[in-house]
Amino acid sequence: VRVTSRSFRSDDAAWTWISRGENTFLVEAAEKIDRGTSIEILLKEDAADFAQGYRLEQIVKKHSDFVAFPIYLVASEDDEDEERIINQQTALWRQSPQEVTEEQYKEFYRQLTLDFEEPRLHQHLVTDAPVQTYAILYVPGKKDGGILSLRTDHGLRLYSKKILIQEYNKDLLPNHFRFVQGVVDSEDLPLNISRESVQTSLVMNRIKRVLRHRLVNELVKMSEEHPENYADLWREFGGFIKEGVATDPTSHDDLVKLLRFQSSRDGDRQISLAEYTERMAEDQQAIYYILGQDLSSVANSPHLDYFKAHDTEVLYLVEPIDSFMVLSLREFEGKPLRNVDDAGLELPEEEEPPESAEEIEETDLNSLIERFRAVLGERVVEVRESKLLTDSPCRLVSPGDATDRDMQRVRRLLNQ
Repeated sequence: VRVTSRSFRSDDAAWTWISRGENTFLVEAAEKIDRGTSIEILLKEDAADFAQGYRLEQIVKKHSDFVAFPIYLVASEDDEDEERIINQQTALWRQSPQEVTEEQYKEFYRQLTLDFEEPRLHQHLVTDAPVQTYAILYVPGKKDGGILSLRTDHGLRLYSKKILIQEYNKDLLPNHFRFVQGVVDSEDLPLNISRESVQTSLVMNRIKRVLRHRLVNELVKMSEEHPENYADLWREFGGFIKEGVATDPTSHDDLVKLLRFQSSRDGDRQISLAEYTERMAEDQQAIYYILGQDLSSVANSPHLDYFKAHDTEVLYLVEPIDSFMVLSLREFEGKPLRNVDDAGLELPEEEEPPESAEEIEETDLNSLIERFRAVLGERVVEVRESKLLTDSPCRLVSPGDATDRDMQRVRRLLNQ
């Protein structure tokens, strides 16, 4: 590599820096009449592909497509007429959000991802404090990119002064937001920043906090102002947000606002925990949920007998990630979350038995219970009379002292 440069000052001489990519380099005087810098690269035979026009264009478009100066590609030294600009120069994320149209955002998303389905959400961030940051974040239409997708991994494109330094940065957003795509640029990052320094940089930590805060706020705003659009987004990406509640304590309070559930009262409609608590009866002390394999099984569960009879709403948790999530989601706004299969659940007893109830002789009931105990043996801890069942003959509950029963369910899901 030979880098020859001469200053604009007329009295200064030209110099050449020479390196073979080894541990040493040479600087010597050079013959150069005009000001400026030229870089000459002599390639090894097995690297001749890098001198091909198409390959040079790929490299420029990947790393320097948005630098502020035009980059020309010349077909050959003898044919100056065949030169053309191969970089865009205009970085959309560097413009003021007020100057960018919706169509420009969509077009940039298509260029970035080659996904021709419109994104569900975009967030344009330009800030000078605590660090100078420019970013455009997108929530895609689908969690799985199309077959033509340019993105082969998750992560944001990280730029420093409009020059790409990392194509897939996985540290700028928490892992549960890995479905988000976009670009981030900062004047405060050095061009030669390494993966290790990215992870430990104070500048990066500040950018991460800003991005996460703005993204969560935009999702909350969408859920409040456009609930139908958010419901569609939730059906596609809700599992990622539940994962965040389960695995990221630092984001817990923000992400809980974004959770949505189906319930025994609303059918297919998704509700938030805030909406659930607003509809709670005055004497209701807890938020109730039921875990199951699918909506049909939980909707017909005998655990719901009491709650259906008293019109008490129960949240349906039917995704595998829900078992992990409830280990971290213990309460909301001071209301504990309780599983309806808990044998120690404290619920008001019926003042009067239902009209259809028939009295059973105590001796017959005791005989029936003993028969169950004898047949089931060690497969159950206890068999006893229920005060909650109305339409079902029996129900299987977790022992009251099984404090790790949610973890046991997780272990079963992991075949442990």
